[in-house]
Amino acid sequence: MPSAHIRTIPTELCRKLQFFFTDIDDTMTRDGQLPFQSLQALWELAGHGIQVVAVTGRPAGWCDYFARMWPLAGVIGENGALYFSYDRTQRKMHRRFLLGEAERSQGRQDLERIKSRVLQEVPRCKISADQAYRIADLAIDFCEDVDPLSKPEIEQICRIASEEGASYKVSSIHVNCWYGNYDKVSCVKQFLLDLSGKTLDQLQETIVFSGDSPNDEPIFKEFRHSIAVANIRNFLEELQHPPRYITEHEAADGFCEAVDTILQKRQQST
Repeated sequence: MPSAHIRTIPTELCRKLQFFFTDIDDTMTRDGQLPFQSLQALWELAGHGIQVVAVTGRPAGWCDYFARMWPLAGVIGENGALYFSYDRTQRKMHRRFLLGEAERSQGRQDLERIKSRVLQEVPRCKISADQAYRIADLAIDFCEDVDPLSKPEIEQICRIASEEGASYKVSSIHVNCWYGNYDKVSCVKQFLLDLSGKTLDQLQETIVFSGDSPNDEPIFKEFRHSIAVANIRNFLEELQHPPRYITEHEAADGFCEAVDTILQKRQQST
């Protein structure tokens, strides 16, 4: 099914919306920064009683900050390795990992093989500057703090991860590699079950997700109502499961467009 314009998102969905899951980089951000309009959009969603959950490949250390400082119900980080949720009443951070410490430790050791090979075989890439704050994955930078790599170079990084038996996803800035049977979707499902006691299928008509790139495709597939900002158009030919809706504008402007559309429809009288 081809993607529709965000303006066609059903009014009834907007009225019933309980959870707004969203990617961060190049969805909420613009040129590597978070504009104030995106942060304001988060506050507006929260003000309307909608629980916002960030879903990101960013490291655990950053997720702790996001969960504390932004108006979020939770943060799913490192491509589904964990989620953090801050209880502001008790002033306590709830941390949930999908793998045990022994498995995470072994995974970090195994990732060293990928790190060594990638740096040798794809010399223009670098290990992400945020790697020091990661718990479960390896992030390889192909355009954030380095000159953009070519598509064949990115494909070579992915090939190395695959040859080493790791899972991987390509974001708009990194190739993220990890060991373990989890991903963003499985962590979203765990978060919803822990928080609400309900499954994703039970909540389909009360949740949306917004993203921007092929690494969001598993959630586009699982969510009945998914949104992508306009920069997804660069990748549509690669997607077997495109988002249900696409915004007119790219990146942060598209994110704010989606939020504004949803909140306007939410307030429409019957």
